[in-house]
Amino acid sequence: MGFSGTNRHWFIIGAEFPVGQCLASLASELALPYTSRRLDSREQLSVPMGMSATPLAIIATSGEDSITGGHIAEWIELLSEQDIPMVLLSSAKVFDYNEVGSLENDEMTGDERLIALETQARKQLRHLIVRVNQPFSLLTGDYAVQLLAKARSQECLKLDNLIRIAPTPADDIAQVIHALLQQISCDESLWGTYHYCSVESTTEYGFAEVLLAEARQYEDLAHVVLEELDEEDCSPTETILDSKLIKHTFGIKPKPWRQALSRLMRRYYRADEKTDAS
Repeated sequence: MGFSGTNRHWFIIGAEFPVGQCLASLASELALPYTSRRLDSREQLSVPMGMSATPLAIIATSGEDSITGGHIAEWIELLSEQDIPMVLLSSAKVFDYNEVGSLENDEMTGDERLIALETQARKQLRHLIVRVNQPFSLLTGDYAVQLLAKARSQECLKLDNLIRIAPTPADDIAQVIHALLQQISCDESLWGTYHYCSVESTTEYGFAEVLLAEARQYEDLAHVVLEELDEEDCSPTETILDSKLIKHTFGIKPKPWRQALSRLMRRYYRADEKTDAS
């Protein structure tokens, strides 16, 4: 009998992070069985009583710092010991910067911590590694929220308008993970490493322009001026990922980030209004 990722009990590990929150919302919406776990939790992974579904674990954040990476390494070890199939969220930072884009099988010469976590995850036969570019969510103080906070407190924002980035919504990433798990039962050879990022690259400056244009519909940010960072101060942090493999293998097409940002902004300010009203 083939593997199915959508009739299994999802353990969403790192549920406090944006992609984890989006996965939990999606699972609730689709009535999929799941349990949320904080990344620093060490509770046993046992399926609730009365549930017939067998488990699958999704590690919903990438280990880009030593503390987070340490927790993820412990989880991967536990999942491997229990032979639980896993999805590991990773990052384009496994590659040195490349403006053209990197493929799944390109040599990894970037962040050694992320590379080590991927190598550890591959020891589990049934694994999916999903590398993404610059996730944003307007949740829990992520990059977009930090940019808004700076805009509220500063009259001038100096931002990089040279290095390309590919901002990718966290809820799109959650949808992609679900789509992968829906199709993995068709062919067990589909386990492996895939890239996903938004279809249109931009710069930090370009992203901020769109973000502020959206935000100004809800609050007064007319005082904020954007300026381009001097070229010598621009520093690339990660490559643009090539998403052709996930499209050709699963039919998953990258989405534009601008529409997603507009949608997430509406949700963010509605949440702000509710907070103010309470």
